Amino acid sequence: MTSLYHYTSVYGFEGIVRNKAIRMTKSEFLNDPYDCHLFVEIIGKYLKTHQEFLSDVISSVQNDSEEVRTLYSEKGCDLVRYIEYVQKSINVYVMSFTKQDDTMNMWNYYGQGGMEVEILVDGLVDSLRSTLGSEREFLTKASVIYANIGQGVEDIKVPNFSDFVLMSRDSENIFEEHRSYIKEKSYYQTDQLYATSNLGNFLKTYIKGYIYSLSHLLKCGEIDEDTDSHEVFRRVFQNTAQLNDDLFWKHDLSLYMLVLSALIKSDTYQYEDEYRIVYFEHNIEPDKEKDEEYAIKNMAPSCFLHPYITFQSDGLLRDALKSVTISPVTRNLPIDNEAYVDTVKRFLVGQGLSAEVEVKYSKHNIRW
Repeated sequence: MTSLYHYTSVYGFEGIVRNKAIRMTKSEFLNDPYDCHLFVEIIGKYLKTHQEFLSDVISSVQNDSEEVRTLYSEKGCDLVRYIEYVQKSINVYVMSFTKQDDTMNMWNYYGQGGMEVEILVDGLVDSLRSTLGSEREFLTKASVIYANIGQGVEDIKVPNFSDFVLMSRDSENIFEEHRSYIKEKSYYQTDQLYATSNLGNFLKTYIKGYIYSLSHLLKCGEIDEDTDSHEVFRRVFQNTAQLNDDLFWKHDLSLYMLVLSALIKSDTYQYEDEYRIVYFEHNIEPDKEKDEEYAIKNMAPSCFLHPYITFQSDGLLRDALKSVTISPVTRNLPIDNEAYVDTVKRFLVGQGLSAEVEVKYSKHNIRW
C-alpha cells in the first residue's frame, strides 16, 4: 500500500482522530488562489490558438451549423463559460497530501508545530467510499499535475483513462468498466480514447462533444438561439450526464475533464510534490448529498471563512493510519519527549486505533 503524508496542526490532528472524520476543502480555497482556474486558462488559450479547428467542427454539424455558431460566438455559450458554469455548480473538494516524509519545507508551511500523519491511501479511500450515499458521488486519488500557462497544451502530460481510477459507491474503476463494455459491445471504435494521455487530444474530443451536444439539443427543440446561456449549459450537462452504452466515453470525458480541473496546478508549487484525494457530486442542482460547512482559516496577518465537507465514520482511520511524526518544534517544549510520545500513543488507542501505529519525533533538530 502506498504511503502519503499529511501535515497538520495539533488541533487538526486531535480533531481528525477524536471525531473520526476528515475534511475536504472546496478547491477554490486551497493554498493556491488559482487552483482550478489554471485549467480554465489553459483551455481558453487552446481555443484561441485553434480557432480554425473550432470553426471546422461547427461547420461539420448538419443543417444547424449557423445556429450553433450563433449560440457559441454571439450568445455567450462558448466552452470556457460552460466549464466555469459546471465548476461553479458542482463544487470540487480536495484533501491534500504529499509524498515527502518529514521535510522542513512541509513543516514550515503546514505543520504549524503539529503532526505529520502517514496515511495508507488505499485504506483511506476505501473508508471514504463506504460513506457514499448516491451513484452521483465520485472519488479519485492522483498526483497533482504541475503546469503553467506558458506551456503548450500538447506538452502537458495527464494520466490516461487506463491509469486513472475514478470510483463511485458501486464501482472501484468506472473508466475501466466502461472501456471494457465499449470494446465488447459497441459498433463504434471509441475505446481508444481511454488510452490517450495528451491533453490536446482530450480537448479536441471535448470540443467536438460540446458542439455536437449543442447541435443535438437544437435539433430536438430543447434550445434555440434565444435560450438563456445558463439554461443552455444546464441542458448540455443533463444530456451528457445521462449518456450510456455506446456513448459512455462522452460521459466519462466530462467526468475526467472535471477532475483534471482539480489536479492541474501551477508549477510554482512543484516543491510540494502534492497528491490529492478529490470528491465531487456530478450534479448541478443546489441540493447535494453532503452539506457544506464553514470554518475560519488563518493566513497571517489575516483570516477568512472557508467552505469544506466532512467524511465521518468509526472505521475511517482504522486501515489507513500508519504512523504519526511529531513536529521538530515540539522537541523544544518543556515536556519530556518520551512521555509525550507515550501520551500520543495512549490517545490514539483510546480513540479505537491500533497500538501498532508508530509515534515518533521528527528527525530534524531546530532552534526556537
